[in-house]
Amino acid sequence: MSTMTVNGAIKRSISAPTSQDHAHLGAFSRMLDLIRDRTRSVADRFQVGVYLVGRPGSSKTYTVLETLETLKKPWTFRNSRMSAMGLWCLLQEHPEHTVVLDDVPSLFDQKGALQIVMAALGGSPGKPRTVTYVTMDRREEFQFSGGIIAISNVPLSRDPLADAVASRMVLLEHEPSDEMLSSFMRDQAAHGYEDMTPAESLEVVEFVIAETRACDYRLDLRYMKKAWQDYRMHKQGLALCHWKDLVRSSLKRIVMPEQAAGRSDLKAREQEVARDLFQKYPDDKRLRDKEWLRLTGKTPHSLYRRKRELDSGQH
Repeated sequence: MSTMTVNGAIKRSISAPTSQDHAHLGAFSRMLDLIRDRTRSVADRFQVGVYLVGRPGSSKTYTVLETLETLKKPWTFRNSRMSAMGLWCLLQEHPEHTVVLDDVPSLFDQKGALQIVMAALGGSPGKPRTVTYVTMDRREEFQFSGGIIAISNVPLSRDPLADAVASRMVLLEHEPSDEMLSSFMRDQAAHGYEDMTPAESLEVVEFVIAETRACDYRLDLRYMKKAWQDYRMHKQGLALCHWKDLVRSSLKRIVMPEQAAGRSDLKAREQEVARDLFQKYPDDKRLRDKEWLRLTGKTPHSLYRRKRELDSGQH
């Protein structure tokens, strides 16, 4: 991609994406097409369910919901904390819908919820499956002929009940690279945003990419639109601070530890956390990934990168 100098700063030309940009964008588009096909397979009752897992901020939920909107089939969406009984009620109220459960780790940690999901998916696509709920006082049941799309940032646990659920669903891992997301962000910027020109949109995107790379953090597509809104606020004269300071402040939670201690110190701490987790959970990837996310705020991808560094002696 060609560059030009404006006020001493290097800016990318929006008219000349590189061959690498095209390749990364194409690869990311194919990954999104997999999500679209898996969404359709549930909505059109070729499959009873799909478990979609992958890095946060990589367009998983957006692509699922966008696809369901275009298909014009009945569907419902939940992304709040839910109990097993809450899941039961949701499926009972929407027995013929495609039910999208977003951010499901806490729900799928519940044995009762997994049992309900297993019953709801235990049959042929489009055919009624009996789902029961038994307490000391009563026994209830209903027929569910819909489908379930579960979206998560962490894999299913490995235990007999979770394995039974996994065997009924199609599993899809969505782990685009930062290069793919960068190319996608630049492609989106080329269309402009609200009252922003394509050049302005790209300038903000490049700043977001540079800031996240500087702190060795993975890109999140949500950063892009939040940064664009900061730019718009500044552009309209409504902000007291420069838009770059606003964007930096929104990333402060992520970048401050590294700024305070330096990248090498942060890397060493993360390697130590990785070592401890692999010692503590040698055979439980689910708990290991979940604890890594809690301790570092980063996705499992970075955990296994630190593990590879340890194995190769990179400190």
